[in-house]
Amino acid sequence: MDIKNFSTPGRIKKLGENLLKEASLVCQKFNIEFEPRWFAICRFLNEKGSAPINEIASAIELTHPAIVQLVNELEKHNIVRTSKDNEDKRKRIVSLSDKGKEALASVEPLFNDLDESIIELGKSSGYDIPHFINSLEKLTGAKSLYTLTLEKYKKRLLDSVEILRYSPQYRKYFKELNYEWLNKYFKIEELDEEILSNPEEIIINKGGEIFFARINGEIVGTCAAIKIDDNTYELAKMAVTEKAQGKQAGKKLAFAVIGFAYSNEAKSVILETNSGLHSAIALYESIGFKSVPGMFDSKYTRQTFRMKLDLK
Repeated sequence: MDIKNFSTPGRIKKLGENLLKEASLVCQKFNIEFEPRWFAICRFLNEKGSAPINEIASAIELTHPAIVQLVNELEKHNIVRTSKDNEDKRKRIVSLSDKGKEALASVEPLFNDLDESIIELGKSSGYDIPHFINSLEKLTGAKSLYTLTLEKYKKRLLDSVEILRYSPQYRKYFKELNYEWLNKYFKIEELDEEILSNPEEIIINKGGEIFFARINGEIVGTCAAIKIDDNTYELAKMAVTEKAQGKQAGKKLAFAVIGFAYSNEAKSVILETNSGLHSAIALYESIGFKSVPGMFDSKYTRQTFRMKLDLK
């Protein structure tokens, strides 16, 4: 199989495996009983003297289970020895055995030669390998690969959500989606029924707007921008169907309401939400809404609190 067909993480993993394999061949050539994957932990213990498992894991940036597995393997080969911590008997203290110290002393010059060989290979291809590795480590330290990839994934989902403005053909979705949401978390109140049954009269004709989220040709969410006065709009009746949760439809709808309010020269957008709706609150906070302290006259009997986003 052509390695170029691998994903980038797969190719990096394959490259690392090949380098370890080459290092193992070097050790075998000189009859040194030592596995390259042991090198980091042995060098650390040689410098430190002894250390508990969690400290080793933190120092060489491997998981606790991975270090436990390595220590067990090294102990089996008599490279390290372990003892119980005097203060906490559950902790294992690890140190190099005499055999381990001898093995490390024998293999360290070879690993220095390996490092120089890798650097030389990199230079022949025009790359400064140590500089590249240091830069990559700093970048992934500042923002983890997990976080970066998750951000890209969410942006791709966000870009795939199509926003539609109100049209009579979409009217039924405004009611159906909100019924689904209200029946799951609360109950349909008289005011809900009035707004959902008369969206043009109560929202559109009074200067507001209703938006719909469409993914792959299917309407999956809706949200209204209700005009309170010339300076304020309310983000209301946000509802996303269950199967579209997590696909960024809610965020795209919220952006649509905020954009509509801003284009109409409003100074703020408000909303009412419930303290039990953790995902919704996290969404609102992520785009800048802040809780408004104090009591206010809610239009609903269900427990709500107010959040606000200042636009100017």
